[in-house]
Amino acid sequence: MANNGVEMLIDAIARNSAIVLSLPSAGMLRHHKSRFLSDAPDGFWVEAAAGDRALVDELIAKQSAVGVSFRAGPQKVSFVVPILKRDPEFRVNAQTVVEAVQLTFPAEVKAIQRRSNYRVRVPEDSELSLRVWRIAEHFFLTDKPMASQELLAKIRDISIGGLGVTLLPKGEEPPKVLAGERLRVSLRYRELDELILEGRVRYLPQPKNDGPIRAGIQFKKLENDLEGRQNLACLTRIVGELQREEVRRTRLGIKVA
Repeated sequence: MANNGVEMLIDAIARNSAIVLSLPSAGMLRHHKSRFLSDAPDGFWVEAAAGDRALVDELIAKQSAVGVSFRAGPQKVSFVVPILKRDPEFRVNAQTVVEAVQLTFPAEVKAIQRRSNYRVRVPEDSELSLRVWRIAEHFFLTDKPMASQELLAKIRDISIGGLGVTLLPKGEEPPKVLAGERLRVSLRYRELDELILEGRVRYLPQPKNDGPIRAGIQFKKLENDLEGRQNLACLTRIVGELQREEVRRTRLGIKVA
């Protein structure tokens, strides 16, 4: 059981957070918007799916597990538990009475990080080009980087928060880069001017051989000053146009490599 997931659940119950209650029925799931109501000695209460009383009573009788999921910041938290009982007149406060069900406290809570920015795939024939250099912490982005520090990189996907890339070997030498390393990122797209951004290597799995490496690059936050906001607007335009192109390709049945 993940402690952070349990802590997020306890906090969500205390804050009466919104949830999705998923009830199994005939091999499918019926999803209902609900909310946490309060804790209880042997579980907690949530607002019931009033339109599915018969199904809820059947699940209670069989002690079948139901699903609960909710958002906690950038994470999606989920678990499955049986329903203990149903109360048609659960008193929330002096003025409010609702139908509610009591659930047992879960033995396992899953918390999954979700991306805050939509990533759009970049096809091989895209007009977006990329160049990446390793740079020192004191390096100014406006300075010309050393050619020897350039990484051969192929872009896979992009969002306003970062890039997914494939780092390629230089001849027989594997890509030389470290997790957390500072990068100078150059993007060119159609008629737009070159966009220079600062990035960090945030995802770098151990290579199985001396071949290409799939890696992630996270952009430095761009909205802190005028130049940053201008770069963010340009990046948002690029991602938006690529997303529209992705939708067009999907409708036409064109596969993105």
